[in-house]
Amino acid sequence: MKSPFEDISDWLLTKAKGDGGLRGLTGQLVSRLRDAGVPIHRFNVGVFALHPVMAGYAVVWTQGMDEAIEVPVRREDTLKPLYLASPIRLVVESRQTVSFDLKDAGACEGYPVLGEFRDEGYTNYIGFPIPYGEDGIAVLTACTKEPEGFSAAHVLGIQSLFPVLSLLISVTENRRLTRTIVRTYLGENIGERVLSGEMLRGHGETIQAALWFCDLRDFTALTAEIGSFAMIDVMNQYFDCMAEAVWAEGGEILKFMGDAMLVVFRIGDELDAGEAARHAVSAAKEALQRLSFLSKRRAGEGLSPLHASVSVHLGSVVYGNIGASRRLDFTVMGAAVNLVSRIQGLTAKTGETLLYSKEVAEHLTEMSEPFGSYDLKGVLLPVDIYKPKTGS
Repeated sequence: MKSPFEDISDWLLTKAKGDGGLRGLTGQLVSRLRDAGVPIHRFNVGVFALHPVMAGYAVVWTQGMDEAIEVPVRREDTLKPLYLASPIRLVVESRQTVSFDLKDAGACEGYPVLGEFRDEGYTNYIGFPIPYGEDGIAVLTACTKEPEGFSAAHVLGIQSLFPVLSLLISVTENRRLTRTIVRTYLGENIGERVLSGEMLRGHGETIQAALWFCDLRDFTALTAEIGSFAMIDVMNQYFDCMAEAVWAEGGEILKFMGDAMLVVFRIGDELDAGEAARHAVSAAKEALQRLSFLSKRRAGEGLSPLHASVSVHLGSVVYGNIGASRRLDFTVMGAAVNLVSRIQGLTAKTGETLLYSKEVAEHLTEMSEPFGSYDLKGVLLPVDIYKPKTGS
């Protein structure tokens, strides 16, 4: 006859084969452990993950909760006293199981969070490392309010689950990592399309969109002044200004090209042509304002100011997979892309920060004024260019 912990292990194995995350099964796991006689009143699984911004996340359950909650952990959080003076850090660095008798005030010294747990009535804190994958590490901690704390049998029972928990966490994190990488490098919309199977070279569609192109001025001179490595931080700050404004208006970043960024505001069920044009121009104004604030702050610190310009056009493009057999890019192509790029070049020549085509201006009649008609490279006929009215 199987023990309760063997039954829990079998149950976890079925979950590892599925598509559920840790948060969804944590409450069920705790319930099963309590049914097995483990007096858990607080439960936490912290997973250190590979992510450009996040150090990982923690799934936390305390008695009385309807379900567990997931708490993101940013990289800077691991530099704060809360983590540096935590038993979780001890478990991560030592890769050893820990147990603290919280009834003993002396056992809590050096770990402020244990003192807080003691004040809340917890009597015993246990923590376990759970290695997963090649180099991953997760930490499981549990607290009880039972006077006698956790028994040796409770500890051994929990530890018997770790081979399957390690597998489950590894599967979950591989899925999460795949999505993180795809969304980080391709963007959320394109990332989801690639994950859904749209990966064939040549696969594409014709779409209508507002195209948005920004470019940082004096990039070469600034790089020569401060150096390439210092320029990386400058570029990140610059792109933050641009990207946050674009995302706020529903735009999709297609690619970063040196100091330039190409964006689409796709026309469809959610945006008609006029809305796409207005969102694109609004994003441009907000992005330039954000950059202006950043530039003034830099000037106050004795650093070189930053200046950029944005061009916008409304048109038809081919949107899809283009590239070599083993290296594809999900992007847009067409005359409209060339035109928005040429308008961007015109901003540099004229010193204007925001210019757009007649196709955009038609949806912003009260906010726009003619800037002139220009011959642009690669465009057969002169192009009517517009800019925002002063004060608009």
